[in-house]
Amino acid sequence: MKDILETAKRLGAGIIVLSLVVMMGLTFSSQPMDEILAILGGQTRYGSFDGEDISAESYGYAYGACEERFSQFGKLPAVFLNSCLENTLQELYVLPSIARRLGLEVPPEQVERELVEIAQAEFQRQEVLLEADRRQVEDFYQELVRQGSVKLRSRETSARRLSAAILSADPSPEFIDAAARARASTVSLRMIRFTQTGLLANFDNQVSVSDEELKSEYETWKKEKPDLEPLDKIKGQVMDRVRTKKKQSMLASAKESLGKLKPEDGLQAVTSITGVPAVVSNGVPLEGLSRVQAGGQGVNLASGDFFRDLTAYEPGKKRYFGPYQDGEATVYVEILSVNPRKLNAQEEETLRNEASSRLKQEIYRYLIRTEALRGNFEYRELPEENQQQLDVPQ
Repeated sequence: MKDILETAKRLGAGIIVLSLVVMMGLTFSSQPMDEILAILGGQTRYGSFDGEDISAESYGYAYGACEERFSQFGKLPAVFLNSCLENTLQELYVLPSIARRLGLEVPPEQVERELVEIAQAEFQRQEVLLEADRRQVEDFYQELVRQGSVKLRSRETSARRLSAAILSADPSPEFIDAAARARASTVSLRMIRFTQTGLLANFDNQVSVSDEELKSEYETWKKEKPDLEPLDKIKGQVMDRVRTKKKQSMLASAKESLGKLKPEDGLQAVTSITGVPAVVSNGVPLEGLSRVQAGGQGVNLASGDFFRDLTAYEPGKKRYFGPYQDGEATVYVEILSVNPRKLNAQEEETLRNEASSRLKQEIYRYLIRTEALRGNFEYRELPEENQQQLDVPQ
């Protein structure tokens, strides 16, 4: 009896310790509570959309499709598979959601009826020597369901129906004509591009330091640091402090002066302040505005701000547009000319078809992106180190 009591006590203590560990994990873990509970239950969470968990079957289907798509390239980094996985899962969850609202959903009941019809057809086609070997309709049906459940097939078919509807729609002829003309047009530009680091480097040659400034900086520094070494031993460091402060002051002054400019002052005024000359880029296609060359540096002008300003361009009126921000760079632009090109019939037809196709693709991507955001789409990424660490159903 004593042994039994001792064992019970040890078990009770162990349960208490385990409970405390679990509670601490739940309290301090950064993972969502439902994911923690799923892990404790021996389950793997594959993601969710619009409050619905992504099923293991859907995840496995998407993983298999992506693996097959990239199989010819051998083993790939997880980043490639993850991108494919995200797109495929969005097609299985996001597109059916849109299809349902547009009345294009293929309901599970319809899929089930179609599977029954296929199973019945297979039953009729089978040829057997012995009647005992004859498979029933139910056998064929279950085999089809094992290959892909009714729900998965419903999602996949709904997604295909919506995609087909989007890609078969005809955009307005006016829009296509405008897009085709835009693709045939080029623009010539003068630009000034600079970064804060670049301006500080340009100011370097303009900075001079007198002995008085050197001594004054040393005295200021010595007040902050009484045990500072004599000036003659740290003259280089003091010189750097003075030069840095002067360049920072010049930079602040340049920014203030740039802020006071008017577009009609032109790029020459920007050059006078920054010391950066303007460079010319001729015949830039509108589609190439994301990679314009300016003095050996790439400039991205493919922004809503620049396209809006482009519509305000008046030939013969000299002014700059901007400034635009391209990462760390600031860009000022003068539009020299917009050059539409006359298209022959074949070119026009080709560009019209390309513009129509691209518009449909953009609408398709926009719908997925906005719906995924609305439904808070998320999925479980494959680990970078070892893609097989995640339990992927096959």
